[in-house]
Amino acid sequence: MEITRLIERCRQGDAEALGELYKTYAQRMKGVCRRYISDEQTMDDVLHDAFVIIFTSFDRLRDDRKAESWMKSITRNVAAKYKDQQKNISFVPLQVAETLMAPHEDITVNTLPLEEMLKSIDKLPEGYRNVFRLSVLSGMSHNEIADMLGILPHSSSSQLARAKKILRKMMQQYWVTMLLLLLMPLTFFLLRNDNAIVKENIAKQKETPKHYIEQKTNQQPQKPLIVHVPLHSTPIHTLQSLIVQAIDSIKPDSMTNMTAQEQTIPDSILNKKQADTTHIIEKPGRPHYNIADLSCDKAITSPHNRQKRSIQLAYVGAFGEQSYNRPYGFTEKPIISTTGQPTSPVTFQYWSDYAAFLAEMPDDGNSHKRNIIMNIALNNAGDAQGTGADKIVRKSHHYMPVSLSLAFNYQFNRRLALETGLSYSRLKSEFEMGANGNTINQQQTIHYIGILMKSTCNIYNRKPWSIYASLRLTTEIPLRSPLNTYYYLHGTLQATDKTSIPAPWQWSLGTGFGLQYNLTPGIGVFAEPSLLYYIPTGTQVQTYRTQHPLNFSLPLGIRFTW
Repeated sequence: MEITRLIERCRQGDAEALGELYKTYAQRMKGVCRRYISDEQTMDDVLHDAFVIIFTSFDRLRDDRKAESWMKSITRNVAAKYKDQQKNISFVPLQVAETLMAPHEDITVNTLPLEEMLKSIDKLPEGYRNVFRLSVLSGMSHNEIADMLGILPHSSSSQLARAKKILRKMMQQYWVTMLLLLLMPLTFFLLRNDNAIVKENIAKQKETPKHYIEQKTNQQPQKPLIVHVPLHSTPIHTLQSLIVQAIDSIKPDSMTNMTAQEQTIPDSILNKKQADTTHIIEKPGRPHYNIADLSCDKAITSPHNRQKRSIQLAYVGAFGEQSYNRPYGFTEKPIISTTGQPTSPVTFQYWSDYAAFLAEMPDDGNSHKRNIIMNIALNNAGDAQGTGADKIVRKSHHYMPVSLSLAFNYQFNRRLALETGLSYSRLKSEFEMGANGNTINQQQTIHYIGILMKSTCNIYNRKPWSIYASLRLTTEIPLRSPLNTYYYLHGTLQATDKTSIPAPWQWSLGTGFGLQYNLTPGIGVFAEPSLLYYIPTGTQVQTYRTQHPLNFSLPLGIRFTW
């Protein structure tokens, strides 16, 4: 009940409640940041951004009793987004530059041309550049800058300190570049003759990221805020002196003091009530946060999630089969009656009845095959020894269908996607009637081409694994359905017959879960256990699917995403 009252006071803008909430949970949220970020200063920056979002998003908290979990989720997502962005930033090693600069610490920016100074200022990130110009060149206070740019005063001072530090590095790099141009012949000679040292330096650079600086960021483009400073009215020597004094004012411990200043976040954020609550302090060099994407029921999208389209190839192999022994009947058109009227087809379920029918049939030009079938029927009827147990039994052997599919997937948003494509399926079955070498064997194969529609929903997506659920509808059209029949008498093949059967269209519904492992950002392998239901067609053609309308399949495949 205590946390619910505290949250309610925070919603009402109670400054003491906001401060109490920060003091209570700051260290816990910092522990969440520590899982993603190792640098203490960066950790404080991310914690600052997370609490700004928390303090302006209480309307998104559905259950006040779960406030801690909600705050952890926001902090975790902010830290994860910052970590993802850092992976896309290019770095330039300064180890060599620092080594060269060591004996030249007396180099100052006083001797730097004014034109280079102004170029360096223009290269600053937009927020730093605006604050630096307004503060140093225009002489405005931090309160005035905050009102003009729509930020907090402490944010203005932080950005000014960072701008000075970056400018100082730029000035040092200018002289390092000049020095490197002079030493380039010697450097080239040393690199050629001491490749082992270079490799060792590269290894050290990878282990010490603190010697790297950002060279470009992957922030979303925004309409820049242009700050005009009347430079033409300022004498050149005076302007140069102002810039030099501002840059020289930054000390090694200034950044530490600035961090300590930002850690007093309750005092600065408590005044945020005077500003627009929908404005989020965005510190240059860190990603732009969308509050809707950082709520507890949202997850930070990785580069994999931002990819919209994919194409996949899946295969379902034959890893099972089924056999059945069931009664069967031969259906034949009976002999024309004495009245001359045709009668309905008759089904013979006993070998003896079928043999008697074949013996009475007149010669129709196909007596050779008819005699073979009659002998097969007589031999199977004789095995029953007049007991009436010569019932015709058909042994069915159905192989597991083999399928291959090629599908195109389009991602509508972070969770939902639509998939469509083509599939090929082969259904193979074998049948046998008779015994003791007097048999009629049949091989049935149906080739289907299918059109599938499937929707998927992402359940879990964290590198390199992802899990999704799917619903599908498929219609399959028969391409070919040959039926080969073989007649054996006393174990010897006597005749063959090749025909085709009228295979029906097949509709099916299915659902499943997919598990994907991403080998690279654009290539993944997946397995998708599925449960399929094949809608009965009412046909007499027997297949694996007619015997198992509801069955399990395990498609395996590869997916290419872009």
